[in-house]
Amino acid sequence: MKKTIEYLAASLCSLLLLTGCTDEQGTEPGGDSAPMATVYQYTAGEGYNADNDCLIRVATNAAARETYYLAELKSAKEEHKMDEAQYADYVVKNGTKIDVSPSDYKDLYVTNLHGMYVITVVATNGSARSSQSVEFAGLDYKPFGTGTYVCDFLGFADEVSIEYSEVGNRYRISSVWTEGYGFSFSPSGDKVTVYPTQMETGYVHPTYGMVSVSDQGSTYDEASKTFTFTFKWTVAAGSYGNYADVLTLK
Repeated sequence: MKKTIEYLAASLCSLLLLTGCTDEQGTEPGGDSAPMATVYQYTAGEGYNADNDCLIRVATNAAARETYYLAELKSAKEEHKMDEAQYADYVVKNGTKIDVSPSDYKDLYVTNLHGMYVITVVATNGSARSSQSVEFAGLDYKPFGTGTYVCDFLGFADEVSIEYSEVGNRYRISSVWTEGYGFSFSPSGDKVTVYPTQMETGYVHPTYGMVSVSDQGSTYDEASKTFTFTFKWTVAAGSYGNYADVLTLK
């Protein structure tokens, strides 16, 4: 019985050794058999324009010896009519090399994007390549027209200039409550998304300081071309409550 157990143990050891010899690199934790760069996309930070600047993080594995990226309009990428492998070659030849080491990461900004873009990152070790892509909608505002803006809280009704970006279906009023203080918004049916959801108005209360607003749920009536923005008006000391700002397109 003892000899049988010893024989089985020896056979098991031989099997484990054989398995260990035939495993490819990368099947054990920490090993990488093919180059890979994982792409993460974030909102642009302070000092950048979140409408047209894209922040990405590129994280490489141990097999990624060189990494490249290329940002192209989606329409231009589609015109190449390349499969994934062909386009990866194209990115390496025509893109920008990223200064990132294996098993490391690099944050980088791709700026001044206007239109629907595809940002493709390719990792290579010379003989093998892999690619990942993210899309970014770079807003492209153009003059749209004018509208009448009524603000109950501040007690005014003014004509405002409006811009529109077909990319993102977004409107923008650059100045509304005071010069240089405005916001953008996108309708979807009778609902409206306001960007940003909370913002300063530029109006400074003589006692309580800067007055800010936050969106509480805004709507759009297509028949009358009217946007109703329900804002909560606040200062550092507290809230004045909710008031409606109304924009009617001309």
